[in-house]
Amino acid sequence: MGFKFISFSLIFASSTLTAQPISYYFGNLHSHTAFSDGNKDSVSSGIARPDAAYTYAKLSNDFDFLGISEHNHYSSNHNPGFKLPLYQVGLNMADVANQEGSFLALYGMEYGVSSQFNGHVLIYGMNQLLGWETNAPDVVGNNYDVYNAKTDYDGLFRKVKNNANAFCYLAHPDFSDFTTDGTYETSLANAPYNADYDSVIVGMPLRSGLANSTFTNYADYSQGNYFNYYKKMLYQGYHLGIGYDHDNHYSNFGRSNGGRLVILTNSLTRANLYKAMKGMRFYGSDDSNAKISFELNNEMMGAITSGSVFPTIFVQHDDPDGELADTIKIWRGYKNSDGLWAEVISMALQKNLHTYTDMSIKSGREYYYFCELRQKDGQWIMTSPIWYTALAPLGLIKNKTELNFNYFFNPVSKNLSVSINETSNYNLSITSLSGEVIFKANFYESNFSTELQSIASGMYVLQVESETSSFTKKIIIE
Repeated sequence: MGFKFISFSLIFASSTLTAQPISYYFGNLHSHTAFSDGNKDSVSSGIARPDAAYTYAKLSNDFDFLGISEHNHYSSNHNPGFKLPLYQVGLNMADVANQEGSFLALYGMEYGVSSQFNGHVLIYGMNQLLGWETNAPDVVGNNYDVYNAKTDYDGLFRKVKNNANAFCYLAHPDFSDFTTDGTYETSLANAPYNADYDSVIVGMPLRSGLANSTFTNYADYSQGNYFNYYKKMLYQGYHLGIGYDHDNHYSNFGRSNGGRLVILTNSLTRANLYKAMKGMRFYGSDDSNAKISFELNNEMMGAITSGSVFPTIFVQHDDPDGELADTIKIWRGYKNSDGLWAEVISMALQKNLHTYTDMSIKSGREYYYFCELRQKDGQWIMTSPIWYTALAPLGLIKNKTELNFNYFFNPVSKNLSVSINETSNYNLSITSLSGEVIFKANFYESNFSTELQSIASGMYVLQVESETSSFTKKIIIE
């Protein structure tokens, strides 16, 4: 059973909900149509344009959003073959296909070439095409809206940075990619950290492809990965997350394999997706529906935070198909660290929950933590990091006193009510005996009521806590 966020009402009208539940949405931002070099099977599939691709993707399993990122230049017909007028057509088709709350259709570009010292960058949130070609067949004038030299990645990142709505996502990156002068030393992963680039690059994939897969049965997985590049970029000081790409060039949107880019946000809207991407609240997963909660001192993945207590990390793996997390690894590193780019500091075997407090950090240093999971069937999941700067003097979270707390009824049938002797900011959770969090809520009042009709009958653990006190009790839900 996964998280069940249940609507509720408080006993007093003045009570307010201070936090909204987070949901998980699964999709892909890297795909192509016959507008460039995709839909290579269009004669047989009947799909050649973004509008048909969105229609197809909406019916794919565990698929809530599709981003089509056509190549930004022509070169030759279908290699990649993109022409400037098609950019606005694609944006318009995405707008028509977009269904807020149901399915998100997005349109962007894949900038650059794949030759040595260059590389591809996905760009979303820009209504103008970036490019360098001065001519293309049937195009009047330049084949771009905004000029950027083909090998000028410094200019590219700065132009995107100047557009508040846009972000960059590195596509199948290599250690020699994205240079400023065509040398290995100035490639993004090897040159000194650049804060301007960091502000606009939000992520990269754990896996990409298979680009030329023709499978539609969700089984054609890429065995390659970009894990080492991810660790190196974090070591360089960049704040970026990790997702998952299909890079479709055939008409199998969402169906070549079950891998997914998973975003965490309150509801399925374009604005929320862009906010989640920029906030690095996403992860990459071989599994098509696995839900991962990764928190540090109650901050979720993507957070950049600080504190004067040793960080406590919480990981939960929840697969609706019942798969078990065979291993959960917590990695840690810091910018320009000695030795390894990052190291495993804690590991759990055959558990879906894992908690760890790191008491070996130094104050004044920004650490990054991320989680790697392997399911029992071998499928791989990687989270975006949480960055934590320890402030002196460091200490443990203070032990909480027992909360003076009453609850009724027990057994609980349809409604749970709690009564507390003082007003404060409270977190309430209901957890199964196996450790699975079923329900979470936050309230600020001395009396609280919530409906429990969606929770299966059985015994659970009820916990209510404030900053200074806590209460835990077993309850029975009928």
